[in-house]
Amino acid sequence: MATDPSILWPAAPSPVVKRFFGKWIARMLRSDFAAVRTHADTADHLRALERRTTPAVVLMNHASWWDPLLGMHLAANLCPSRELIAPMEMAMLRKFAFFRKLGVFGIEPDHPQAPQALNAYVLETFRTRPGSAFWLTPQGTFADVRTPIRLRPGAASVAASVHAAFGSVDVLCIAAELVFWTDRKPEALFRIAPCPCPRPDSTLAWLRAMTATMQSNADALAAAAVARDPAAFSPLLGGAAVDDMDAVASLVRELDE
Repeated sequence: MATDPSILWPAAPSPVVKRFFGKWIARMLRSDFAAVRTHADTADHLRALERRTTPAVVLMNHASWWDPLLGMHLAANLCPSRELIAPMEMAMLRKFAFFRKLGVFGIEPDHPQAPQALNAYVLETFRTRPGSAFWLTPQGTFADVRTPIRLRPGAASVAASVHAAFGSVDVLCIAAELVFWTDRKPEALFRIAPCPCPRPDSTLAWLRAMTATMQSNADALAAAAVARDPAAFSPLLGGAAVDDMDAVASLVRELDE
């Protein structure tokens, strides 16, 4: 598909690079996080994409530098047969061009033709690679998890266009929080919810539905995070009970012997 390179820079996915990078992400997360957890059984919403061929749009809030890597880890472990495609600001992708091999494409967000180029690219991807899933952070910028959800209209426009072109679209919303509980390392917490829309051909209806679902999902995850109950979550990575003070005490005893 021909695109204006000043507006959109297509991805160039490589299965080999994806496999290598996926292993690197998992190793990095094990090193830097106590656990990666999904709330209750909400991970099943992502797993269900494995059994469907409907075009999928996955929305995630954007509170930290970790979000793209965590999103890729979720995708690789919960819906691995779905080829991930995701947008990145053009200037950032120019600096980290290897992300194109992971399914990331560049977009110039302030260009007046960017919305049309984005829609056309996603639609063409779903036509030529039906097993794809379009992941994005529709807030468009970093936003603290405590602030109200405000979305740019791009995700809603894509969902309406995809539904109009294919007759259906699966939209999921992922809430993410990084919190400290009892370990010296943080916990990465996720909650996943489906996003129904009463008028799926309407961009405005999708914008309202996405905002409402992302907000309610974030609120539910926040309540679970405050409760600090690991039993309310399913560990995706790590999650073993570790008491750092016991480990320190054990080391001191060894040094004293």
